[in-house]
Parts: sequence; C-alpha cells; structure tokens
Amino acid sequence: MAEFREEPSDNEIDSSKKSKSTVHPGIIYLSRIPPYMKPLKIRHIFSDFGEIGRVFLQPEDTRRRQKRRKQGGNKKVCFTEGWVEFCDKKIAKHVAKCLNATQIGGKKRGFYHDDLWNIKYLPKFQWTHLTEKLAYEQAVKEQQMRTEISQARKENQFFLSSVEQSKALKKIEDRKRKRGEEMDYTGIKRTYKQSKTISNDDPGPSSSLPDELLVKVLPS
Repeated sequence: MAEFREEPSDNEIDSSKKSKSTVHPGIIYLSRIPPYMKPLKIRHIFSDFGEIGRVFLQPEDTRRRQKRRKQGGNKKVCFTEGWVEFCDKKIAKHVAKCLNATQIGGKKRGFYHDDLWNIKYLPKFQWTHLTEKLAYEQAVKEQQMRTEISQARKENQFFLSSVEQSKALKKIEDRKRKRGEEMDYTGIKRTYKQSKTISNDDPGPSSSLPDELLVKVLPS
C-alpha cells in the first residue's frame, strides 16, 4: 500500500520562499593581511564559520616588491587588504564582531599564530562597489603612469636639445678659433625671471610693532 503524503499548502510554500529570499550576503573587510597569507588560506580559515562566496586580496605595489627582492628579502607576494563575502550577512556580522583584534591562532608554531585580525563588517556594501573601486584605482594608476611618462619625455627632449645646442656652439667656436677669430657671445641671450624691485621711497608694509606690545614682550 502506497504511503499518502500531504502536499504543502500555498501559505507554507510562500513562507519557505520568503525565508530563503531573506538570506542576503554580507562582506567583511580585512584592513591588514598577515605577511604572505594567500587567498586560499583566507578562504580555508573563514569557511569554518559559514559558507564563503567570493574572496579578494589586494596585492602589494610591484615597486615595493621589486625593492624588497633587490634587498634580498622574501620573493613571495604580499597582500595589503582584503574582502571576504559570506553568503549570510548575519554570519559576516558575527565573524567581524568575534574575531576582530583577536589572535589568528591555529598551531602554536604556525607562521600566523601570533598575528591579530583586523576585521570590520561593511553594512550595505556590495561586491559591485568593490569592482568599481578597483576599476577607479586602476584608471588613476594608469593616468599617473601616463603623466610620468609624458614628463620624462619632456625632460629627455629638453636634455637632447640642450646637448645639440652645446655641440653646435662648440663647432662654431672651433671654426672661429681656426680662423683666428674670437667668439662673440653678445648674440646669445638668456632670460631670467626677476622679482619686482622696490624703491627706497616706498616704505612698504610696516614691520614695526606698537609700543604697548613691545612693553608686554620685552622685560623692562
């Protein structure tokens, strides 16, 4: 004999849909990443508290890494800050509240055992905000790079023109020296920006202090 199963009513279906729809993701911000900790390690640690969505860690500046490598430091990539998305924002709030300013822990001889978490929950923050922020920072970085390249080109062109002018003057000097003539520098003019002169008749702004103030400042 087949078992009879009662089908859920429309109200029960609507309530189950509402309960599922009320679960919203939440994002926590890590203002400091322990040295050489990778995104996979971050995901492994926080997955113990709840389901993890996306994880992003901001890599350090390439110039800083190259400088460290030239000085004989560690060649691994460091990360400066990070964002971790929990599928449930309640769990994200709880993690930020409980783990902030606490030791990472783990094995006693672990590399990150004594490091502290710096975690903050970001209310009303969505992952799209992060992508927009990263895109803006990348655009600013590219603009700065273009400005530096343009400035370097101008300086290089000015240097080359100065070198060419110096060579031309030297050739003229050599030719005149061979002919027994002296170099005339009167045609070479150089302009300098000069401040406006002040005549002796113009007293200018008075720098003398009133007698009452001098009596208070200087001892009798």
